[in-house]
Amino acid sequence: MTVFRQFADWLGRLLEPQPPARSLPQPAPDAGAAPVVPYQAPPAPAKPVRSRRAILHEVFDTGMPVANRAGLAGRANELERLLEAVLDHRKHGIIYGARGSGKTSLSRIFGDMADERGCLVLYNLASGDISFADLFRPYLHDIAAEPQSKVRRSEVEALLNEPFDARRLASLLADRVERRTILMLDEFDRVRSLETKAELAALMKLLSDMRSEVSIVTIGIAANLEDLIEGHPSLRRHLIAVPVGGLTPTDLDALLRRCLSRVELDITDDAAATIVSAAVGSPYHLRLFGLYAALQADIAGKSVIDGDIASRGLQVAFGEWRDVSRRNADLLLSQIDRPRAVALPAAIICLNAAMRSRIDRMEIIAELDEPNAAEQVDAMLATLSPILVESSTSGQYVFEDSLAPQFFLLLFTRRIAAGGTERGHGVGHDLRALLQDKGATQ
Repeated sequence: MTVFRQFADWLGRLLEPQPPARSLPQPAPDAGAAPVVPYQAPPAPAKPVRSRRAILHEVFDTGMPVANRAGLAGRANELERLLEAVLDHRKHGIIYGARGSGKTSLSRIFGDMADERGCLVLYNLASGDISFADLFRPYLHDIAAEPQSKVRRSEVEALLNEPFDARRLASLLADRVERRTILMLDEFDRVRSLETKAELAALMKLLSDMRSEVSIVTIGIAANLEDLIEGHPSLRRHLIAVPVGGLTPTDLDALLRRCLSRVELDITDDAAATIVSAAVGSPYHLRLFGLYAALQADIAGKSVIDGDIASRGLQVAFGEWRDVSRRNADLLLSQIDRPRAVALPAAIICLNAAMRSRIDRMEIIAELDEPNAAEQVDAMLATLSPILVESSTSGQYVFEDSLAPQFFLLLFTRRIAAGGTERGHGVGHDLRALLQDKGATQ
């Protein structure tokens, strides 16, 4: 085929009519366009709905220290004293008071404020027969872990593997710690070793003498204050002791109403007075009794707590405590219906324990103020000995269950009855005047 023939064939194919191109079918004139559906993200998992009771427990939480200064009811003076002495005057501190008085809450708020001022604040819990070295090793770990710490790990490791005393630790802290540091030691009252207490007192004294940047703040009960300074009387000028006593009725009433307002509950004045006086100065017991009153109001579908609801709450609180602390409850209950000469010393012992950090034999004898008071008090202390823990200070005790005193006083003053919901009338008037004198009632 010639070139011209090939060209003619190609030109012919090019000029031939082409079949129409296929296209997508057109919609019928009356067919509506399909709506455009925008992308929707899958819905987030639904948050669980908290029950009303869960909210009540959270608001009246008795198991956790308060988390902010606003919740530290009635403790402004104690906080200011602690801040001034430890942060401004570089003293050591001892916070002491009855269980449930708010010691740990006070120490936590103090620690937060010290942290805001640039201090390194470290916490530890004491226990039992712990040795001095074991008590302070956790602090050494934390100090060495600080990014700007001048304490070398090799120095810490040497102390981790062998015993050390107060002088060796004080030398290390005074020489190597340049940042203001506060060592918080909670539950110091649990330390039983007199040797550990003596070494701690020596450490405080040495740190002060060496003008160290480290201060120690212990939290415990009053009986341990004398234990701590017994061997170092001169230590007194290097520390501040901050007692955390019972709150006033006014402060307790304000705390109760503040908690209730958060859950949209109101309370009558007589019901508030019942709960406040039952707490005997303790913010812990105030929250506990307030919680049970709020729960009873919730069960009844009421928005106002009256006297009957408050009493019902106290009764339920007692019943639940008795279920978990049967030995303590039964021994105290056995004293309720005994003759006045027996029951009254038991009540004053419980009052002493509730309003202070410990039971003091001589104070109870003075408060009883009756012929043969010493014999009556000694007999009752012997009766209650199975549920008391004797302090290393002669003549001083604490209840093994710190809730026990307030519950016994509820029974003694006939705010609740031992076997039912009806309140009785009996020897309660013997203690009311004493409670009034001590500011525990309104």
